[in-house]
Parts: sequence; C-alpha cells; structure tokens
Amino acid sequence: MLSRVAILIAVIFFTGCFENKNDIANQDMLLAKREKLDKEIQKARVEADKKRELALTKMKKELEELALKQNIKEAELKQKLAKIEAQKELDIQKIQKELKLKELETQKEKMRLEMENQKLIAKEELKAKERLYIILIIAFLILLFFIGVVLYIYKKRKDKILAYHDNLEKYFRLKENETKIAIANKIIDTIASKKLSPDQEQRLLNVLKSSQIDKKSLPKEIEEDTIEADIEEKKDG
Repeated sequence: MLSRVAILIAVIFFTGCFENKNDIANQDMLLAKREKLDKEIQKARVEADKKRELALTKMKKELEELALKQNIKEAELKQKLAKIEAQKELDIQKIQKELKLKELETQKEKMRLEMENQKLIAKEELKAKERLYIILIIAFLILLFFIGVVLYIYKKRKDKILAYHDNLEKYFRLKENETKIAIANKIIDTIASKKLSPDQEQRLLNVLKSSQIDKKSLPKEIEEDTIEADIEEKKDG
C-alpha cells in the first residue's frame, strides 16, 4: 500500500517537472519575440534617419548642380529650396507616421505577449495548486490508513486483554466453586465422623445451608490445610 502511494507521488512530481519545462520554454519564446520586435523598431529608425540624410544630401547636390548650370536667380533658388524643404518635411512626417504605426503594432504585440505570459503564469499556479491538493489528499489518506491500523491494533490488544481478564475471572470462579465443594464435602465428612458435639454439628449444618460458604465461616474443627489437600487430590485425580 505504501509503495503504491509513493509511486503515485513520484508520478505527480515528475509530471509537474515536465510541465514546468514546457512553460519555461514558452516564456523564453515570448521573450525572444519581444526582443526581436525591439530590434526591428530600432533598425527601422536607423534606416529612416539614413534615408533622410541621403535625401537631404542628394537634394543639396542637385540644387548646387542646378545653380551652376542654369545660373538660377537667388529668389527662384530659395523658392525651390523651400519646396524641397517642404517636401522633405512631408517625407519626414510620412516616415514618422510609419514609425508610429510600427510602434503601435509593436505595443500591441507586446501586450499580446504579456497576456500570453500572464496566462502561462496563471496556468502554472493552477497546476501547482492542483498538485498541492493531490498531495494533501494523499497525505490525508495515508494518515487515515495509519489511524485505522493503530485503531485495529488497539482493538485487537483490547480484545486480548478482555479475553485474558475473562479467562482469569472464570479461573477464579472455578477455583472458588472447587473450594466451596471441598468445604461442603469436608463438612459432610466431619459430621459423618460423629466426633463432634451436637452443638458443633449444628454450626456445621448452618454453614452448609448458608449460600456463602467460605473458609472464614468454618469452625475451628475443620482445618484449612485439609481443605487445600482435598482440592489438590481432586486435581491430581
């Protein structure tokens, strides 16, 4: 019985260990996804800054080449520069908008991963509670088993003691009856011997008629040793 209970507990603990390893692997995978998203956002920002710098450099080169080739007036050049700057701002705003959208998507993904992580933690806590309840139930059953064994042993011992006392009481009752019979026989023998006076015989007859025949009520004419000898002779016979 105890070996089966031990095997059951071992199975529960090993099952819990394998489940813990799977949950840890899932958490590691969620963390890896989160790190990957952060790296993608950082990479997108760097690329956006590079594109902006390249665009500015290219625009400046084009303007310089255009000014040299066509001898554009300063006002027209400023106007074109303003248009380029405006276009540049539009491009920057567009890039920033794309980055914000990317960040929003990343935040959503992070929230989703966080929710999945919380679900895994809650699931693991629930499994731990279930394992604890199972262990407590098994421990309670083992305790009940041991209490039952103790009560069974106590009852057997109590029954044995009661049987011993009962046998002892029967023995003393039998011994008492044998003594009474021996006393009665001795009284009869003494009366039959005709060695007593009428008064003594009457006293012996009164003792014989009484319901309580014991050694204390015997007259001095009947010795206690002779009664014991008669009992021993009956046993030997």
